[in-house]
Amino acid sequence: MMRQNAASAAVWTLAAFAVQLVAGVCADVVGKPVGIVLLLVCWLMNGYAAYRLRCPAALGAAAAGAVLATVQLAGIDPGWAGSIAVNLFFLLFYLPLQRGFDEKLYAAHAPEQAHRLGRTWAMATLIQRGASMLGFLPFFQAQAVLSAQQGSFTPLFAVQLVLEIIALIAAVVSYIWMVRYLWRARRLLAEEEKA
Repeated sequence: MMRQNAASAAVWTLAAFAVQLVAGVCADVVGKPVGIVLLLVCWLMNGYAAYRLRCPAALGAAAAGAVLATVQLAGIDPGWAGSIAVNLFFLLFYLPLQRGFDEKLYAAHAPEQAHRLGRTWAMATLIQRGASMLGFLPFFQAQAVLSAQQGSFTPLFAVQLVLEIIALIAAVVSYIWMVRYLWRARRLLAEEEKA
């Protein structure tokens, strides 16, 4: 039963990730309120996944993310602090979740390749979210405008640009490996339950 719950948690996490991607697109195309509503749905789905996996640390991070999205829906904009908090909550959600899945996979005697996928996902997530949080620090604010006025990059804007590139590359790796890992975990845990 526990492995069946873990397989279900993998499906819910993948579905929440799809909603997260749509939320990012909608925030840019349709409007920020729609994106925030979808992000709230994403956090609730992530919370249910953490509950199915019996991972209280991830559940707490998902609850904190849902509270932050609700605050933003109420019209309160935390600015740069909110951007850092979102990245922090995703980091605090995904890392314990990956450990939780790994424990279930070890119990199911999953091949080492599955665990390597998980470790790569966790490391890329740490780099992605860490670089993103650093890029949102207040002393980086308005550096793009200042660089445009000067006609050349300020040192801080150059650092911010490097952080954004690192975060972007790490995000691509993180998302691809997350989907591969969770899909593999779903299949292996479901097969183990049937056996």
